[in-house]
Amino acid sequence: MKEIHLICNAHIDPIWQWDWQEGVSATLSTFQSAVNLARDFDYIFCHNEVTVYKYVEEYAPLLFEEIKALIKAGKWHIIGGWYLQPDCNMPSGESFVRQIREGHRYFKEKFGVTPKTAINFDPFGHTVGLVQIIKKCGQDSYIFMRPYSHEMKLPAEQFIWEGLDGSEIKAWRSPSYNTPLGKAAETVARRGLRQPQDVVAVLWGVGNHGGGPSRKDLADIKALQERSTEARFIHSTPEAFFEKINPVDRVNSSLLISMPGCYTSMSRIKRAHAKLENELWTAEKMLTAAHARGLLDCYPEKEIRTVTEDLLNAEFHDVLPGTVIQSGEENGLCLLHHGLLEAERLKTKAYFALSAAEPPAAEGEFPLLIFNPHPYPIRENVECEFVLADQNWEESVHSAVTLLDKDGNPVKYQLVKEESNLNLDWRKRIVFEAELAPLSMTRYSAYIKFEEPKEQKQEGNLVFDDGRKRVEIDGKTGLLKNYTVNGVNFVENGFELVSFDDNADPWAMGAHQLKRLGENEQPFTLSAHPSGVFEGMQSLQVIEDGDIYLGIEAFFEKDNTRARIGYKIYKNNDFVDVDVTLFMGDINKIVKLKLPVGTEGELLGQTAFGTVPLFTDARENVAHRFVAVDGGEQCLALFNDGVYGSHFENGALYTSLVRGVTYCAHPIAERQLIPTDRFVKKIDQGEHQFRFRLGVVKRGELERRAQEFVQRPYGFNIFPTASNVTPLPFEISIGDDTVSLITAKKADGRDALVFRLLNNTPNGVETSLTAGGVTLPLSFGKYEVKTVVLENGTLTESAELVI
Repeated sequence: MKEIHLICNAHIDPIWQWDWQEGVSATLSTFQSAVNLARDFDYIFCHNEVTVYKYVEEYAPLLFEEIKALIKAGKWHIIGGWYLQPDCNMPSGESFVRQIREGHRYFKEKFGVTPKTAINFDPFGHTVGLVQIIKKCGQDSYIFMRPYSHEMKLPAEQFIWEGLDGSEIKAWRSPSYNTPLGKAAETVARRGLRQPQDVVAVLWGVGNHGGGPSRKDLADIKALQERSTEARFIHSTPEAFFEKINPVDRVNSSLLISMPGCYTSMSRIKRAHAKLENELWTAEKMLTAAHARGLLDCYPEKEIRTVTEDLLNAEFHDVLPGTVIQSGEENGLCLLHHGLLEAERLKTKAYFALSAAEPPAAEGEFPLLIFNPHPYPIRENVECEFVLADQNWEESVHSAVTLLDKDGNPVKYQLVKEESNLNLDWRKRIVFEAELAPLSMTRYSAYIKFEEPKEQKQEGNLVFDDGRKRVEIDGKTGLLKNYTVNGVNFVENGFELVSFDDNADPWAMGAHQLKRLGENEQPFTLSAHPSGVFEGMQSLQVIEDGDIYLGIEAFFEKDNTRARIGYKIYKNNDFVDVDVTLFMGDINKIVKLKLPVGTEGELLGQTAFGTVPLFTDARENVAHRFVAVDGGEQCLALFNDGVYGSHFENGALYTSLVRGVTYCAHPIAERQLIPTDRFVKKIDQGEHQFRFRLGVVKRGELERRAQEFVQRPYGFNIFPTASNVTPLPFEISIGDDTVSLITAKKADGRDALVFRLLNNTPNGVETSLTAGGVTLPLSFGKYEVKTVVLENGTLTESAELVI
């Protein structure tokens, strides 16, 4: 007889069309109802997410205790076990690890349980990078709902999901997560019986703002159980269901596409999210470096957890994708900005601890202490500011800088405009090529002398050519006319802003949007007379030119939107950095950055602990910090600091910047999408800033170069105070040029260090990790992430992704 597992739940979005306080209310009423019904009915209530259990723990402690008792009695089941249901496309691999491990820690501590099945009913697609993460966090199965069957055809709804590294978990796509109030019995019977397998599951219970089971529904299901001759209907759990099934069909890709507007809507949230991720990982690395050298009185575990929880809450699957109301966006930004503030404090704490071992400044020295957050030496252009000992009001003399490295050798530098706007010889901003030791401080020294002022004259040259790299900015269009490295022209007429017609829907639920996000491409034009916020500027102007880079800016317009593109053409490496400042003033439009590619190859994008092939047929892609065209010998790569959406067609990459859509404008059949009798609030109007880096690198370098772009060296002018601190010796290194250090942190709750390492390539790598004077050989498979623990002077490879 067919076996139908009934998994009772009540999907609760803590925040969506409502503020989080209403999410608390929905949680408490739903959980209280479920507890009350458990007294009268023999069923199992299933619910996940730390966030909502914390609401109950804080605001209804007696209810929390009743839930504990029901869990012990087997009538309440913790499912999923993650911190919450995050977006499952955009978080980094390490963010997913924290989502799972912080969730497991809480549920084990509070209820003594650790779910084996991961649950993400509601997110809009799922990266294949999740498989390895779920498996190495001790879970073996997965339930999801999107993409729907009309969005992505699967060989079967029950299948084996294969990860990039070869990991495998069981997976099941449910067609829904809830049932209509009072109609549960007929719904579960219909959904269960139409599934072809002998053992199936059905999710049931009123949901989408809480609710769960009702008294009528439970009575009706009991009657169904008693009368059914076609199937056995069993009150069950996800783990019990997966124990009974053995799928044979296999899927080895990400589960996409679903609602591709979510890759771009609410750009401010997405950029702040990417920034917080990298600020947190950098802070942990700095704190670990200081802790391992004995320079911290106490490792700030509690403070790190606070930042981590800010990040995890902001990754909620309606906040990060940009589908909440305006107050939800504000809540997400509050979480992210609080996390950024606390992460900056943690970085500063580590920075001053590390600097305590430095000798005081010599006479006339302005020390510049720069921390490298990577476990290998890097050569990077560093920018920092300092202030002269006194304001120079004399116009007959002007300050000049001499910059020396730690051995007293002169270092090339370039003075550029400081952030402030005081027309006074006082504040200095310096750019120089720094050679930085791994995971430690490197000292540079600036000295000032006064001399007759020299005439500062910009050459006005729009071409840089050193024989290896040739870059030209077109004086008529303001575009990157060409980008040539070693005789190969990789880009022509690049970084063109283009606008497409869009609609008000932040999800992009339309069938046509699955094939292409935006229609009717229209280019921005170079502003003949920049206006508005850019009034008084020339259309195209050279703003910096020195030993380190050539800086050029150009101004563009389209309809009510204005933009500035700034180019930094480096003279000491092959990179070109491109900064885009966009003042969005249009609705129902999507703005993209077009990059025609002059080389052929496979289109690749970074995902959680991996790299995946991307669509090249105009469908919207989702990727993290790089998109690259792999030509075999080398890749043309575009790195970014916080965008996720893009598409590729006719030989050009279009990076999605901003959608002028409407808050929470959800299509319902053929009904009118938004009111037309009043103004309704629009998303992403106003100023936005984006950073990109264009470069040619080898496939095995993509992960490290992306990490270097978003986890920058950290430092400034500091005058170390007298100290008798002697740091303990501690060095760290990786024995190859491919494997990256994702995480370095103190282990939670024990005296050990945790290192997360990633081989983000399709080939195996033999390498080693050296830390604390100990070396451990490591053998990586393709796209494999490993965790190594340093404890009691011994390095050990962990089978799981511990924190």
